[in-house]
Amino acid sequence: MKKRRLMRNVVFDFCFAFGFVVLAGCSVQESVTREGEAPFTVIAIGDAGEKGKELRSNASYINDMFTGRHDAGQFDAMIFLGDNFYTTGLNIPAKDVNGEVKSILGPFRDVFEALGRGNIHAVAGNHDWYAGNGVEFSFLFGLVNIEAWPIGLTDVGNRRETELTQWTYHYAMPSSAAFPLFPGSTDSIQFLFVDSALPLRTSLEGWRPTFDSLRTLLVNSASRPNLRWRILAMHHPIRTVGEHGGYTIWNDETQQVDYRTPCNKDSNAVGWVKNWFDPEDVCAERYQLFLDSLRSAIHQANVPIQLVLSGHDHSLQLLILQEDESCAVCPRIQVVSGAGAKTTRVKLPTPPNEFTASQLKEKGESLPGFVQLQFEKEKVRLIFFNGYRGEKIDMGNGQTDFWISREGKIIPE
Repeated sequence: MKKRRLMRNVVFDFCFAFGFVVLAGCSVQESVTREGEAPFTVIAIGDAGEKGKELRSNASYINDMFTGRHDAGQFDAMIFLGDNFYTTGLNIPAKDVNGEVKSILGPFRDVFEALGRGNIHAVAGNHDWYAGNGVEFSFLFGLVNIEAWPIGLTDVGNRRETELTQWTYHYAMPSSAAFPLFPGSTDSIQFLFVDSALPLRTSLEGWRPTFDSLRTLLVNSASRPNLRWRILAMHHPIRTVGEHGGYTIWNDETQQVDYRTPCNKDSNAVGWVKNWFDPEDVCAERYQLFLDSLRSAIHQANVPIQLVLSGHDHSLQLLILQEDESCAVCPRIQVVSGAGAKTTRVKLPTPPNEFTASQLKEKGESLPGFVQLQFEKEKVRLIFFNGYRGEKIDMGNGQTDFWISREGKIIPE
């Protein structure tokens, strides 16, 4: 395998954050030149903020891929999709920060040192914003107990994540990074980083600068004729068939994961109360308002985004989204890659529109792992990898490799 030499030329336009008042227009642009003929390849992994065998296995496999000890292919960049440190981000005593960072990011040391922070990006998740854990408190006759339930909001941990030398961290305001499609190519890929966690915990009146900034980034990108791909990276998915999408109940009779809404106080009081405190499920009213605002910003910019990378649900998913008649430029592909350090249930795969790493023998539990994206001019190849076994995952009907067109359709092999 031909080695790649990465040479980074990074230009930052910083925005200033203080007390959650953030100036609009923050962006990051970056160029990378590589030796060899391989297309631009990125690894995306989310919810990797808890030490344990899942994190160690994923990190070991990713290191082996990069160094060539495993033939799955080298890569040029990594994206961490939020919830980078559990359970309250780096909002912990100052004396504990270095140890926490070492325990979570230490397993990726080889990759971090080789790529450099300009080629490793991370977005904020809801746990990166939490201020602390709640005291023990139960109500509804003991149905809900919020002992150690993350509460509050602070940017202390996010500022600490920004200062880390291992990566480029994105929180509060949207930002972007651009990479050439091939070595020496004028064609490029743009990643748009959106902090989806902050709007879900703040008043609607404060959302306008965020979406104005995203709209500006998109409009400015339209002036770049050779920009072939725009990829949105944020913690919360547009759609999911995992636990935050309501797929939580294992049905022994039908041998599948059933849906139960977490947003109805009569049928699911616990889920309803949790979303009242902290709206983290897709059906929650504030979550839907966030998605409406996101679609509106993309529609007003009239600039297409082909794909969304997210975490939040601790599973691996590839979803083909329904066409949105009110927003023709909105993304058609949702990738969930949130199985970096823990796994939860996810709906069994139902091709051709829903592909998942659900394990039938484990009552719908997702396999741990991550996604690899290999970009070409008119298509991108998606492969989900099993962090335990170091192999491609059958995401449904024996399919392990997915070619996606720029129009958001799966291309038959």
